[in-house]
Amino acid sequence: MKTVELSTCLERNPYPDTLKSCLAQMLPLSTEQDYLALSSLPVNSSPVLLNHSEHYQLLLDILRYFEDSELDIDLVLIKMQMPAGGRMPSALLQDSVLMLHDLAGEEAILVGDGKRYIAIEDSLVRHPFEAGTNQLKIRLAVDVDCHDLLIEGLSKLLIECGFGDITINTMDGTA
Repeated sequence: MKTVELSTCLERNPYPDTLKSCLAQMLPLSTEQDYLALSSLPVNSSPVLLNHSEHYQLLLDILRYFEDSELDIDLVLIKMQMPAGGRMPSALLQDSVLMLHDLAGEEAILVGDGKRYIAIEDSLVRHPFEAGTNQLKIRLAVDVDCHDLLIEGLSKLLIECGFGDITINTMDGTA
């Protein structure tokens, strides 16, 4: 089993030409205690480059790319950040998609069982109070060499969606 990992960082909004409704909401702050509680929240230095619905759209675009490639995959693992915000698209609720907080344990089981999978792990910041680094990692665990054209096409999609330089690593065995 070979695992190919693409690692990159979001540098701009993936959908800059798409109109967006304002998702900002005023917090119900009315007392001094409310403001003190708010001021104690951590401040993330990573910029917010997409919202919750754009995050779902990005995941769908990545999944659609793999579906169109006809790569034979048993399962798709997606690291889910909470709160998720908004209605989850039905494509992410299929039996072949598993949402988790920690992918490593499930990946070890799948590798041990010889299963082919895709793991999408991100820390994309969707709200100012959310922790994250705007990093994205995609791992493909397959029993054949990934075609260079498949990796090249995925890299092109990610760059078009606002990601920067892409690092590609190939590993034998476990992810």
